[in-house]
This record gives sequence, C-alpha cells and structure tokens, in this order.
Amino acid sequence: MRFNGRVAIVTGASSGIGAAVARDLARRGAHVVAVARRPDRLAATVDRCRAHSPETFAQPADVSSREACTDVVRAAEARFGRVDILVNNAGMSIHKHAIDTSADEVERVMAVNFFGPVHLTMAALPGMLERATGSIVNVTSVAGYVPNPRESAYGASKAALSRWSHGLAVDLHGTGVHVGVLSPGPIDTEIWALDEEVSYHGKLHPPEVVATGVARMIERGLPHQTVPRHYGAVGALYPLLGRPMRWGIRRYEARTERERPR
Repeated sequence: MRFNGRVAIVTGASSGIGAAVARDLARRGAHVVAVARRPDRLAATVDRCRAHSPETFAQPADVSSREACTDVVRAAEARFGRVDILVNNAGMSIHKHAIDTSADEVERVMAVNFFGPVHLTMAALPGMLERATGSIVNVTSVAGYVPNPRESAYGASKAALSRWSHGLAVDLHGTGVHVGVLSPGPIDTEIWALDEEVSYHGKLHPPEVVATGVARMIERGLPHQTVPRHYGAVGALYPLLGRPMRWGIRRYEARTERERPR
C-alpha cells in the first residue's frame, strides 16, 4: 500500500511512538487522524503533521471507551469517506509488582491496551472489507513474549493483542485487508517516566525506529515485525529457555536495584 492520499488513524499520537508514527505517515503523504486523550499535546503533533499533510486533524478520545472508539472512526469517515490505515498504538502500564496490583488496575490496562484496539478495529473493519483494501497495525511489545518484572498486566495485555491480531490476520486472508503486529523493544517514551519504580535501566531506542517499522509493515504487508530487530530473538528463545531467562531477569533486576543512586 502506498501512503499518498491515504487516510490513517493513529492512536496515542500526543507523544512518543504515536507522535512519531503520525509525523512519519504525514510526511509520506497520508491524511492523519491523530487520536489521544490530551488535546493540547495532540494539537502540537497535528501542527507538525500539517506541514506535510494539511488535511490532518485531531480527534481527542479515550480509547478505553467503546463509544469513543466508534466516534473516532465515524469522524474519519465523515471527513474523508473512509479509513485506509489504522495504527493501534495507544497504551499504558502501571509498573507495579503483581501482588500489589488490583483487579481494577488490570482491567484498566486491558481496556486501553487490548479492548481499545479491538473496538477501533471492529469499527473500521466493515469499510475496509467493503472496499477490499486496508491495513491494520497493532503495536504490541516484546514484553508480550518475555515477562518483565512489575509488568504482568502490561505484558498480558500485549500478549492478548498479539494473539488476537494474528488470529484476525488468518481470518482475513484473501480479503485485501492486512493485519500486522509490530512489537517494539525498549523505546524512549513517557511510559518510562511514571512515578512507579521501573526495573529496566538499559538502552532506550528512539520512537522513530518504530515509525519506520510501521511504514515498512504497511508497504510490504508484513504479518509481524520486531523493532529493533534483534529483540525478536529474545521472544523466540523464551519458550525454550524460560527458566534460565527468568533467573537472568531476576538477577538483572537485583543488580540494578543495588547500583541505583540513592
């Protein structure tokens, strides 16, 4: 799929990966519908997109709401008559030990990270199927394949999104609608700047590497991609080496805790 003149919904577009994806698709000529909860931050993204794609507009929404997801798709269709590309990127984490995490908190993470993409996809899908063309990219995480300390709810939500997406891709084979799963490793976004303690203190990659991956996935109709690419090996090895990898993760967490400045 080429991007010039295509209509692309991008969620989580107020910062980080979503903002980078929105800017990149606009630069490639797409009409971007930028979605996020924070109107002020969203406006800044839209301003930068309009330098390349003047038709870009903001649609503030909380994707944990089914009604809000439906309204996003209706707004795009009312403005442009269709949705060609849907990038489900909006996500949240709580960075808490599993035993300190409430069921309500797990439900909130699932509402944003899993059911948000489900509701947006199901709202956009009928039009794509009718036109026999479209691309849906669901941004998951390497954490959906390899468990990270204090991210049990986040990892579960991303694993669910990945499995659902791959099942959707199988069911939609031959319809002209592409579904891809893009799994980033550690990316430099606001998710690491939360008040809660985080266990990872290694290299963070720029969100632009994910934006490039999204474009490549859409252009080539790829079913799955990990960025940076070498993180894919970690996910592939975990089912075979789960016990020693869990031991290594615990050791890493303990070492970084000891070395952290007080």
